Amino acid sequence: MNRPGTIAVSTPAAVHRVVGRRGGVARRAYTLVELLVAITIMLVLVGIVAAGAASARTSSKRQATQLLIGKLNTIIQQQFATYASRGAPASILTGSNKSAARGAYLRQMVTGDIPDSWGEVRYMVSNTSQFTSSPQRAYIGMWNARSAAGKTPSDSYGDAECLFMAVMQGGIANCLDCGELKTAEKGDVDNDGAFEFLDAWGNPIRYVLWPGQLELPAGSGALFFSTDAPFAPNAAGRTMRPLIFSGGPDQLNSVAVNGGSNLSLGTQCGIPSASAYGGRDTSSSGDYRADNITNFDAEVSR
Repeated sequence: MNRPGTIAVSTPAAVHRVVGRRGGVARRAYTLVELLVAITIMLVLVGIVAAGAASARTSSKRQATQLLIGKLNTIIQQQFATYASRGAPASILTGSNKSAARGAYLRQMVTGDIPDSWGEVRYMVSNTSQFTSSPQRAYIGMWNARSAAGKTPSDSYGDAECLFMAVMQGGIANCLDCGELKTAEKGDVDNDGAFEFLDAWGNPIRYVLWPGQLELPAGSGALFFSTDAPFAPNAAGRTMRPLIFSGGPDQLNSVAVNGGSNLSLGTQCGIPSASAYGGRDTSSSGDYRADNITNFDAEVSR
């Protein structure tokens, strides 16, 4: 009890009790450990959300690339299929094996009509009299015009550029200036004045006409196509067809593409054993084919 005229002084404990009675249970400060635990949990949650978003973006890009490859595949395969019913000039059908001569002639015609390298175009330019179809004349004319202007394209992405040229400028399969592909992503990655179709990662869509060494699944060692040459008599099994592919999410591939000329092989043009392209791992630093996106993926998954 305080004496009259004196002032009561509360102790810290008394103040604590008063605050506790007025404000309920007294709050204590968070410890450093509790704060670190909370921050760690938040970082984990952010990481999970970010990983989910990245996965969704990758999935969306993969689907967009598959869609574009599917459209290109339809056009190229439609054109490729037209050659099976074609004949050959009588002058070609000489010797005892006329069927084999016809097959060789058709493979050379296909290579000229839907080439997969500038080497093929250069060969046609040097042997103009042998290449007279409408697409072949168009390619020869374009090459000569670019050469005269000093703007010949480089071989860096020659396969991708020839794919764009064949589809958009070659008039194949009634697809001159294809309407559906007007909005497709395109670019000039190597700045040589020749366009390529681009995948969802901004890289050229690659192309191999005669993928004799294609392995699917990649790295399995099993060739996807039979050893029979396209258009050869009595060809059986899965005969070669053009390969269209993207490097995929890692934006890398180690697939061999044609940098030379199959036309220069003469009757061996398009023979699987002579076509060392389209699936063989050529990288010395690792095999990057596992996530590649191809026009044959749906067939493999069946």
